[in-house]
Amino acid sequence: MIIPRGGAARGDWRLPPQPAESIDRSAPVRFRWNGTTYGGFAGDTIASALAASGVRVFSRSLKYHRPRGILTADGDDPNCLVQVDDEPNVRAGHRLVRPGMAVRAQGVWPTLQVDVKALNQVVGRFLGPGFYYKTFIAPRQLWPTYERVIRRFSPGGPVPPAPPTGRYDQRVVHRDVLVVGGGPAGMAAAVGAAGGGASVLLVDEQHALGGHLRWADGSDRTRLAELRRAVAEATSIEVMTDAVVTGRYDGHWVSVLQRSVPGVVERLVKVRTQQIVVAAGLIERPYVVAGNDLPGVMLSTAVRRLINLYAVRPGARAVVLTANGEGDAAARDLDRAGVDVARVVDPRRGEDIVSIRGRGRVEAVELSDRSTVTCDLVVTATGWTAPLSLLTMSGARAAYDPVAARFFATGLPDDVLAAGGVAGAGDLDAIVEQAGAAGRESAARATAAAGRSPVAVPGLAAGAHPALFTGRTDGMVDLAEDVSAKDLKAAVAEGYNSLELVKRYTTVTMGPTQGRLEAVNAIAVVAAATGGSIAETGTTTGRPPYAPVSLGALAGRNYQPVRHSPMHAWHVAHGARPLVAGLWIRPDHYGDPAAEVRTVRSAVGIIDVTPLGKFELTGTDVPRLLELLYVNRWQKLAVGSVRYGVMCTEDGVVLDDGVTGRLAPARYLLTCTSSGAGAVEDWIALWLQTEHPDWDVRVVPVTDAYASINVAGPRSRELVSRLVEDIDLAPDAFSYMQVRTGRVAGFDDCIVWRIGFTGELSFELHVPAGHGQEVWDRLLTAGADLGVGPFGIEAQRILRLEKGHLVVGQDTDGLTQGFSAGLDWAIKLDKAEFLGQPELRWQHERGDDRQLVGLQPVDGAVLPPESSQILDGGSDGGHIAGRITSSRMSPTLGRSICLGFVSARLARPGTVVTVRLPDGRSVPAAVMPQLAHVDPDGERLRG
Repeated sequence: MIIPRGGAARGDWRLPPQPAESIDRSAPVRFRWNGTTYGGFAGDTIASALAASGVRVFSRSLKYHRPRGILTADGDDPNCLVQVDDEPNVRAGHRLVRPGMAVRAQGVWPTLQVDVKALNQVVGRFLGPGFYYKTFIAPRQLWPTYERVIRRFSPGGPVPPAPPTGRYDQRVVHRDVLVVGGGPAGMAAAVGAAGGGASVLLVDEQHALGGHLRWADGSDRTRLAELRRAVAEATSIEVMTDAVVTGRYDGHWVSVLQRSVPGVVERLVKVRTQQIVVAAGLIERPYVVAGNDLPGVMLSTAVRRLINLYAVRPGARAVVLTANGEGDAAARDLDRAGVDVARVVDPRRGEDIVSIRGRGRVEAVELSDRSTVTCDLVVTATGWTAPLSLLTMSGARAAYDPVAARFFATGLPDDVLAAGGVAGAGDLDAIVEQAGAAGRESAARATAAAGRSPVAVPGLAAGAHPALFTGRTDGMVDLAEDVSAKDLKAAVAEGYNSLELVKRYTTVTMGPTQGRLEAVNAIAVVAAATGGSIAETGTTTGRPPYAPVSLGALAGRNYQPVRHSPMHAWHVAHGARPLVAGLWIRPDHYGDPAAEVRTVRSAVGIIDVTPLGKFELTGTDVPRLLELLYVNRWQKLAVGSVRYGVMCTEDGVVLDDGVTGRLAPARYLLTCTSSGAGAVEDWIALWLQTEHPDWDVRVVPVTDAYASINVAGPRSRELVSRLVEDIDLAPDAFSYMQVRTGRVAGFDDCIVWRIGFTGELSFELHVPAGHGQEVWDRLLTAGADLGVGPFGIEAQRILRLEKGHLVVGQDTDGLTQGFSAGLDWAIKLDKAEFLGQPELRWQHERGDDRQLVGLQPVDGAVLPPESSQILDGGSDGGHIAGRITSSRMSPTLGRSICLGFVSARLARPGTVVTVRLPDGRSVPAAVMPQLAHVDPDGERLRG
């Protein structure tokens, strides 16, 4: 039975029960594929269930939109990426079917069978390597059109507009030994390590342990059962299946992505381990020959999976190209499954396939003896690739062995061992023996047993194999990226004679499989084109992640506590709109932020600022610490005085800001931003513990110890005076940027600042947290006749913007150095030493960095949204010269005001810049003489 060109022969391609099948025939599953209902069984993958129903075309290729079918029948299959419900780019060769799932093809229009985008094949000769770079250059005015066209041809499925509903999770695991790979070598290594007294984590990408033994013959299945039993009986082994190690990082840190966890979509497991045993097996590589991407071309391991695990007959009439035992076994499996094996082609006897022919599917094969064989299935078994990424991430090097025709890892670090196929070849007994010894040695190294003798780990032979990479005709090298051998040769001819350059120019190995299938074939083609050897050509650099990781898994579940101030219940009861600010829930506003601003400007308002980071510093060397952390001077700060300070990282980037007051000769209170409190605590600890452990400094976080209330407005002194008992609030006795301690509302141990973030006369009260609500209530009661009212974060943002005070993290970013943020007045380059000093000195000498400036749109009724681009002018708007960082309508001025970054040449006061709005309009805005829009001389806050 030859499958018609339509891509499917609806019928039953399911075989009778197989000895090793992983499907549960008592649990049928119904699901939809491109709108049509199909059936499968529990344990089927999407690909196997569809193949059992006669589906042969699963996708269209990236560039030419050629039909593609099953190639590997596992998670590395580049031809089986599908959309499942709202999830794009699902690997149909790995994802198990579940009842009701809706599966559809990606990137096709209007249908998979009739894809208009396949017209690209007509102009294929113009779509060679680098055609993007050569084609979409000019005229510049057509770029929007180019973008729309390219976007329509982008691969992958649509991302849903709503966030996923499932739960993502993270977990931290500490194990002595991590074993990567759950085949016979991985299981033997895990059992060996456990027997050596180590705690072990065994990770395998498949849904069950066993590797290639899962589809092996009877005697090997017996050995599989024994190994599985040994793993299950070892209580110190934890097994993770349907999990993949995505990367290895410094400090014995390994990331594992785990699926199939009950109630969790994906879990990112952060593993700390002393030893790693890599037993990841081998990956079968395709054979590059004309027509090798047609549906019906499969690897021998794919055929064996389909027949033995899923009881699927992969075709009706087959030609098998085999150069190893796996291909020989595949031919036997096909014959047993009732497939007509028309020809076995053996390169070991000098035979070869010249080309594979067909329109939309395999129809015939041309052989090296000039014969042509009609078939619907071509099976190739031409060699193996060792997945060395984790080993090279650990510091090993990939070295080519021409005898085995594959790469091996050399120079393994002391905390990594290789076992099984990645280490060499041998029969099952030899592999299990070598892996078990590697596991025992890893346990000995991890547990550092006193006086231990090293475990002798036997070597494995390289294993001779014919060097079969490409045939006599050019075929597809990278099926994920539609890169052919002809494309690689053309790239070399254009001068890209380095493998890394060829990779970037053609995108070979840059698709979903990330080189696992195609890398060695690409290396062989480039080597032949350059006249070098495979060893001389070398490999590309493998970097984490090894497999895709969802953003949900990276973010994980939020286990962090939600924090509230002592006044939170009052805010909720009085209609405050909640705002998530880091870990804190804060009042954004109480209904009318503009009215709250006017209350502060004309009378007096109070705001809950409890989340401000607060640290009590004691000791005789506190001034030395402050001199190191901040860009300004601190040695002469008097008792009772407060100073604003800016912290920079070692590269001069603004880290945080805040005020610090000297409460006593050896006692200080340091405050920082609410969101930066954790980072500041770590920053202080880093320098004290690693560089200056001898300093007499003690740091105590006291954020939660105090409830903090800022009282702001021209009548704030009058209000505060009604609650304090032993503090003289007269301007001469308690001036701006000073601090006092005393009693507030009858409570001792209170701290009062004279500061002015809002730009108004203000007092900041820090009272013991247990009395915060009472002090808040007393302020509202005592100030009723003064017009007091609460104001929230939004009003505070408006007030500080009117005053021109920056917010770290909003008006700065990860590249903003001190002089760019308008902090010239604070940075003292002539200090002996402070963090970031060399970089800031160089920035000052250059003098050409972007600058934070005050901006006012010429039309005060227009409010540019934050992050709007600032252009340098010109008929077409010019080039991007900056961005709006903060913008609000000012109730005080009755117009829009902004802060923003502009290039240094545009920072001169009076310069008019162009602001591009999100709707495409451009509006002019003038650079102000200073950051402040209201009271630039500071008379109000010093009142």
